[in-house]
Amino acid sequence: MPLHICFAHGKESGPWGNKGQLLSRIARERGHEYSALNYLSCEQPDNPESRVKMLTEYLTEMQVPSEELVLIGSSMGGYVAARASQQFPAAGIFLMAPAFGLTQYPMQWPELNSTHIHIIHGLFDSTIPWMNSNQVSQNTGCALHLLSDDHRLTDSINVIEEDFIAFLEPLEQALP
Repeated sequence: MPLHICFAHGKESGPWGNKGQLLSRIARERGHEYSALNYLSCEQPDNPESRVKMLTEYLTEMQVPSEELVLIGSSMGGYVAARASQQFPAAGIFLMAPAFGLTQYPMQWPELNSTHIHIIHGLFDSTIPWMNSNQVSQNTGCALHLLSDDHRLTDSINVIEEDFIAFLEPLEQALP
């Protein structure tokens, strides 16, 4: 039985940017299902809750069992994945520079509904402070990998690949 890996991209990117292509390739190579919604086409693409609604409607339609669901989010997509996990608990949540602690978002610190969580964040992120991810890690006990990179994590694509594969391994072993 494969995992269903669902990627939520950031505010200014799209589903098939560098991270989306990397994650899709890894998922396919490992025999998993992969989806990446295009949030730029949602009703209000700059509104994170509009994106949450789009993802939860998709997950409702797909009826993915929680033990097979992996939510991935980058930047605003990290917020979207976290909020979706409140309605759809996930086997795992993998976040890159998640948009937590932002006062302009309806929920600054959304609960992460999973027991297997990994966050990657750049130390030189001028968009979302890495300390926000550090606070989430301290509060939840989840893994946090701080990198010498900025918000886009462009120079860390190889580290993202290594971390994502290591993140998937225990989830794959838990599958029936």
